[in-house]
Parts: sequence; structure tokens; C-alpha cells
Amino acid sequence: MKTAVITGGRGFVGGRLTELLLKEGYRVKLLTRGRGGPSDNPMLETIGVDYNDVKDLKYALKGADCVFHLAAAIFAFNREEFYKANVEVTKNLCQAAAQTPEIKSFVYLSSQAAAGPSEYKNNPIDERSAAAPVSDYGATKLAAEEYVLKLPQNIHKTVIRAPVVYGKNDSGVSKIASWVARGIMVNTSSSEMFFNFVYVEDLVLALYKASQLPQANGEIFFVCEPASYSWKHFINTMADAMDKPRPIMFSLPYFLLEAAAFVYESAARVFSITPALNYDKIKEASIKGHWTCSSRKWTTLTGQEFTPLEQGLKESFK
Repeated sequence: MKTAVITGGRGFVGGRLTELLLKEGYRVKLLTRGRGGPSDNPMLETIGVDYNDVKDLKYALKGADCVFHLAAAIFAFNREEFYKANVEVTKNLCQAAAQTPEIKSFVYLSSQAAAGPSEYKNNPIDERSAAAPVSDYGATKLAAEEYVLKLPQNIHKTVIRAPVVYGKNDSGVSKIASWVARGIMVNTSSSEMFFNFVYVEDLVLALYKASQLPQANGEIFFVCEPASYSWKHFINTMADAMDKPRPIMFSLPYFLLEAAAFVYESAARVFSITPALNYDKIKEASIKGHWTCSSRKWTTLTGQEFTPLEQGLKESFK
């Protein structure tokens, strides 16, 4: 029986991946910073770990065949916090995996932010494009990728770069949906900016496939629906899926976005919560270009088909 370890297993993507692996007959260990313990399912276990302690991680990985590293900080107050959460944790986990003989594969969920934006909508970036992250989040995800790709030859390793991920019960989509329901939406990016999206179920299937395919060893892949969309189209399609009127959308000038980020970050510091908006996200939203990428390399290898945005949003709001 195969055993998989998932970091970030309690998150949006991790929860779906856990379900898939259990269906495939895997025993699953979820690593968490909190308390561990057994679950009602004898095939599922939660293990509390200190991500700063390689020995602790080695103990948690013992007996596992594969690692799916999903845990990451999407929001942080500064580059140092991003580095600790995204680079140091990955470095320690890779070191632990390299010292665990049973580990045969390691799949890392990265982000398009690690590569940066594309200059033109109809010329999306791909794996051959030079990485040019524009945010601290993106820069630290790129640095983490390097540790994964340096794992020993005996470990099958793959990096999956995802653009905007959406699906049912996603906290980010839920926040957006609450504004859509109110009939108003702020566009934090240029109205002309286009994005690629990936439905969570498609992403999870790609992560699983990446751990299985010999041709994926040592490779980086973008994974997304081929079509790109404006943010306005995404919001309007979401409203249609929710059976709500399409909201009024307006854009704020950059200085007001900065002011909003300051308010969110200040409140987050006071109440010890994760900010819904910060300066790092404003950097990504203010670029001249598009957040578009090509998944042709992945689809050529696997033949995987991706859920169209309209269908995926309908599934998300059933």
C-alpha cells in the first residue's frame, strides 16, 4: 500500500487532493503546524510538525512513498516572512525527503507568480520563458522551486505552476462571491488585463498525474485551461453561475489601492489575521501585461482536458 504525505492538506487544494488519493487507495498523512492525530478514516492521519526541524520532518515522512508539497504563504507582511514560509520550509522538507529512503516522488505546487506575467495576451508565457517574478510571493516561490529540482536523482520531482485556482468552498472565491451578491465589485487590476484559470479538480488530477509519469521527472509545467479571460468576464460568469445580477464594476487608481492595502495590513497586524489585500498583491495587479500562461507542454504529455470557466463556476456554485 502506498503512503502519501501532503503539506497544506487542510487547505482548499489539499482537501481535494486528499480525497483523490484516498479513492486511489493511498494511505495519507497530512502535515500541519497544529496538533496531529488520527481521524475517523483509518487511512488518514494528521501529524503535527515543526517545519523548521528537519529531524521532525524526517520522522513524519518515514514510511511514505511520495510528497505533495502544497503549503505556502500567499499573504505576508514582508519579504522575510514570505521567505521563511515558502523557501525555508521547502528547503527543510527537501532535505528531509532526501534523507528518507522510502520517498520516490516529490510534487511541488508552485504558481505562475514564480514566472511572472506575460507581455501580450496572445503570447502567454510558457516553461521556456525567463522567470521574472514581480512580487515577493513570486520570488520566493521561484526560489523554492530550485530546491525541489535539486533533489537527488533517485527522487522523481515535478513542479506544477498554477495560475488563478477556483472551485467550490474556496475562501478566495467565497469572498469574491460575497461582493458579487452585493452587486458591486472593485477591479484591482487593469480592465484590459487577462488571466488564465484552473478548476481545482483539474489541478488536483494534474498533481496526481505528475507523481506517476516518468516523463514528468525534473520538469516544470504550467497547468490551466487554455482560454484566457478578463477579470470582468470572470466576475460576470460567476454572477451568472450564482444566478445573481451582474455587479457594477469599477477600478480604483493606484494610490487608492495602496491606501486600501495599508488599511488591510494595519488591521491584520492588530487582529493577528491574514490580510485580504496587501502591497505584494498590489504589485502583481499593477503590472503592464497579462497573467496568462500556456499549458501546452502539459497537455501534449498527458492529453489532459481542462474544464471551461463557465462549467467550472457552475459546478462551484451548485
